[in-house]
Amino acid sequence: MKKMISLALAMSFFISCTTLDSVVKEDSGTFRGKWYNYYDRGVVFSRETDWANAEQSLQKTISMRQKDQRMARTYGMHFIDYFPHRELGIVYLNKGEINDAIRELEESISHEESAKAVYYLNKARQAQLLKLETRPASPEIKIHSPAAAAINGFTLKVKGEVTGQGYISKILINDIPYRVDLARQAIEFEKVVPVNDDTKSITVVSEDLLGAVSVKTIAIKVDREGPAINIFAIASEEAGRKEVVRVTGEVNDGTGIRTLFLNGRQVEVNDARAYEFNTVIDRKAASLPLVIKTLDSLGNETTAELDIEKELIAFNARPEPVLLALSADDLFSFDKKPPVINLKDGEDVPAVFIDKYFVEGEVFDDKQVEEIKINGKDVETKRGRKIFFSKVVGLNDGANNISVDAYDSAGNKSKAAFSVKRNIPSALQVGSRMRMSVLPFESKDQGSALDVLAYEHLIGDFVEQKRFSIIERTKLEQVLMEQKLTREKLTDPKNSIQVGRLMTADAILVASFNETGNSIEFIARVINTETSEVMEVKDVYSEDKSAASVKLLMNGLASKVAGSFPLIEGTIIKKDDKYIYTDIGARMRVKKDMGIIAYRKGEEIRHPLTGKSLGWDTKKLGEGRIEEIQEDFSKAALSDKAGAKDIRVMDMVITK
Repeated sequence: MKKMISLALAMSFFISCTTLDSVVKEDSGTFRGKWYNYYDRGVVFSRETDWANAEQSLQKTISMRQKDQRMARTYGMHFIDYFPHRELGIVYLNKGEINDAIRELEESISHEESAKAVYYLNKARQAQLLKLETRPASPEIKIHSPAAAAINGFTLKVKGEVTGQGYISKILINDIPYRVDLARQAIEFEKVVPVNDDTKSITVVSEDLLGAVSVKTIAIKVDREGPAINIFAIASEEAGRKEVVRVTGEVNDGTGIRTLFLNGRQVEVNDARAYEFNTVIDRKAASLPLVIKTLDSLGNETTAELDIEKELIAFNARPEPVLLALSADDLFSFDKKPPVINLKDGEDVPAVFIDKYFVEGEVFDDKQVEEIKINGKDVETKRGRKIFFSKVVGLNDGANNISVDAYDSAGNKSKAAFSVKRNIPSALQVGSRMRMSVLPFESKDQGSALDVLAYEHLIGDFVEQKRFSIIERTKLEQVLMEQKLTREKLTDPKNSIQVGRLMTADAILVASFNETGNSIEFIARVINTETSEVMEVKDVYSEDKSAASVKLLMNGLASKVAGSFPLIEGTIIKKDDKYIYTDIGARMRVKKDMGIIAYRKGEEIRHPLTGKSLGWDTKKLGEGRIEEIQEDFSKAALSDKAGAKDIRVMDMVITK
């Protein structure tokens, strides 16, 4: 029975709605007086703008079958997407009966949300607002977090709320859209946005259905640099009968110095942005390095280790003779000696498994260091002869080139560079995620170019978002050729699912494309190739058929599908011979039949010179599929029972 139900569901993948070439009369041989006959007829009347007959037919079908739903069984193994309240709402809107339209469209969405119902409900509410004598005030934006502050991360979670009687239809956070489908009078938002060294603020823009726009901005400071340690002078002097070495300098940081240690002794700095220090060392103890360690208010750290004997020579060496040239106005020094850069990282930097790298080093000049840049960005520091610096830089997958440039007061430049390779742990790579094949769109109008354009955009959006491992189209074409199948034959669910399995896909995405004279609609279904069951249905709708609109629709469809399959990490809390139990539950929006990967963190890898953590590699232990979901945990069946014997409680899992 379960297999028959799955097959029935599969057969509905390619059926979005039934259409008729002409209106079927009640006394015709094909009209059976069934609910679906009235629904078909009402849709056709509506398409032909016969609003009175459309209203009558749709009211009749609602009296026979109340709820809007997808995959409503008509007879035998025939299914349709059934949305009578939605279609009746559209009829009322075209008749100018706005309140009735809103009522029916809200009813439809309460049963089963569809992009078309959302589109028309927004339109109906807009029409209702336009009838008001007084326009609503512009939206009000409240940003709850972050507060105006400094941050040192590469992403930032922005939370807030937008309210407005004009129904909020659009929200942008630093020009990144926060998805709003159905306009509402109050929307709470939460979005993680990327930040870089140049990010100075977080700006939220909101627009309502009448086009009223509001803007809210908070200033932030991105600080990934540790405090700069500036050494002014190192000199020996007599202190009674003892010879000592005096070291003077300054620590400065734009966000405030939290702690300062001089050879392990903590110095009170009171969160100052600049602090001058003056410390004395017994010359007999000068064989040991002087260690200066400081952290700013965000936890960024810089450490300086000074070999006192060497530094005494460097700081007190006689300056080399310079050539002087006399001009009419001034005297110029021909200093040709560039600053010296010493980085703690050598040329052979180990591969890292995290998305950032800690760069630290020092710059010395016998005159004055004027400027330091890391990857072309200025390091915040004052001028000085010897400066210690640090900065965290973001890493992409693969090789990352890091450069440090230093300039002295005469304009001489030095450059140091090295490369860091980032390896994403195997269990977290895109290739280990849900393998999905996107099949060619099913369209009633095979001559349309819009479905081909949309297919190209959808594939591109999926690849760009990196949520799924998208199987290459060349492999799809190869399988179709080997199985002697055409694109048209993929409308047979048996063929489409079989093709998905041959491509070793965890899921296939099949989409129907419906085009009318003034609208386009895409309905996508994600099907598990192992169980043949529908995992998710998402759709998009527009009455703009331009290429730009199609691109925007596909971006929205990809976003909707990806949002339905969140990438979640968790922990194994129990295990037996067949199942593992994880702390990933329903509140994390996981779905039945989602795949999971069990893995274990390996030994932490540390830099041999700096001792900084470079992350952990991972060992993949096995895969499984979620069978049961509770509020705070889930149960997953293991795919490879033999290979999963090594799995233990407290190992990690991640959704595919």
